[in-house]
Amino acid sequence: MKKVLKPILLTFILLAALTGVAAFFLLDKGGVTDEFAERIKTEQSDQNEDRAYRYDTDKKATALLLSGEEKNVLNFSSQNAYNVAVSKAARERLDRVIKRMDATLENPIIALNPFGTNENTFYFYFETTYRGMIRYTITVADEQISDHVRYVNNGQENNLSRVHEFTVGGLIPGMKNYILIEVLDSAGAMRESHLYKYDVPKSTAPVKIGVQKGKSKEQAENGLFFLLPQRDKNIYTYDNAGILRNVVMTESGHGKRIYQSANSVLYQVSDTKVARVSALGQVTGTVTISGYGPIRDFSYDGYDNVYALVTKNKRDYLLAASFQTGKAKVVYTFPKNVSAGSLTAPKAGSIYISTQNPSGLIKLEAITGKSPKVSFALGNKKAWKKTSLKKKVKGDKTVSRYNMSQATLYLQDSKSDGTNDTMTAYVREGGKGVFVIFTIDGKKKAAEEVENLPVNYAGAGSGESFGEHMILSALGAGTYEEYDGEGKVTSQFSFGAPLTAMTKLTLNAMCFYGG
Repeated sequence: MKKVLKPILLTFILLAALTGVAAFFLLDKGGVTDEFAERIKTEQSDQNEDRAYRYDTDKKATALLLSGEEKNVLNFSSQNAYNVAVSKAARERLDRVIKRMDATLENPIIALNPFGTNENTFYFYFETTYRGMIRYTITVADEQISDHVRYVNNGQENNLSRVHEFTVGGLIPGMKNYILIEVLDSAGAMRESHLYKYDVPKSTAPVKIGVQKGKSKEQAENGLFFLLPQRDKNIYTYDNAGILRNVVMTESGHGKRIYQSANSVLYQVSDTKVARVSALGQVTGTVTISGYGPIRDFSYDGYDNVYALVTKNKRDYLLAASFQTGKAKVVYTFPKNVSAGSLTAPKAGSIYISTQNPSGLIKLEAITGKSPKVSFALGNKKAWKKTSLKKKVKGDKTVSRYNMSQATLYLQDSKSDGTNDTMTAYVREGGKGVFVIFTIDGKKKAAEEVENLPVNYAGAGSGESFGEHMILSALGAGTYEEYDGEGKVTSQFSFGAPLTAMTKLTLNAMCFYGG
């Protein structure tokens, strides 16, 4: 590993810290103490030894019942879940119930997966006479399984509100789960609480996957691993202890990307359809790309457009599809002898695309205008000699060194003017996988490698930065590791089946608060 690893990670840490400070003052306005913030982080790590389960937990808990005279849970259909109109109708039904009921913590509105997108999740709504924040805890009798604790992000000042609407996730399939709902004050002291229990149906996915502690002294960063297995249409979410915490259902396929963008997540639900889903699980938009083959990769501009790489008649295209209009248009048609591989999220009207053949990297500019164009391409000039882009190619040792054909790009940081960008990619060198962080100087049209981490993955792999750490996966083997800033493994996980892709998300500021 290169010695420049520490400086670049320190840069990322500083940027993250500054972002965190800004968010703290903008959103919380000094609402939590450092001690409380650290407590939130520890509790939401899924690696905390404290447990809420007690000998009398089962006796005290109210059963969540979907039928019978004592039914206390609303049932919704999960058919056509990724139809925006169906999802909107479910929201309207909830709103009608909210209007009729005087919902309190003791008598809340509860619905099982009302939008049909997240299996074994419960929607809660109630109001309190004072402003508070919600913490929920999922605990089970098995003392080997850590509690799943989350502070609900309600979007209000200091995360305090009288209205509480949220989704409880993290229930473990095939077990009796206990859900502790607590209302806390601004200092984190509990004001009141209620305890529920629910027998969760079994899942076809493993409830616990193999986990081995690495040589790092650090714990895994807070967040959830999203696994997209081969030959399985659903997306499975595992915590830092390797426990299955959610099943994201799709229509027929999950593609190879899942993004968090502000208060939404985006993922494919079929080969040709991308959905945007809210923190509650409501489908707020879909785009379908027809007339081409399957979506090979996609990204999102954070506003309205999904950008997708597709192929038609052996020609590659970059399309933009609008959530608002539902229409898709061609942004760029790749030359006949250039095949695209992966793309970044767009920034400042430009987007980066890795190429499989010839191996390299393209920067496409003015993608929202009438005439998008290739600003430059980086790679081996000789390899690009027979392409129509040969005059745009800058011979670049950094990009030429690696085989970019299997690269999955992630844009880590970008200046607002688009002149300097930092991105990560999992690439090949000498038949082995390498995780690379590099910067691109848009003015000099040159790349500079700032860190690489070789890994012994013989087959397909993926890699990305996550906070101060790095997440790498041997996709074919169904294993993944989280590395610390020194390149040491914090934990290694084994799903036991081949993966198409995997990523880690915090869902902070969307579903969860702090940590």
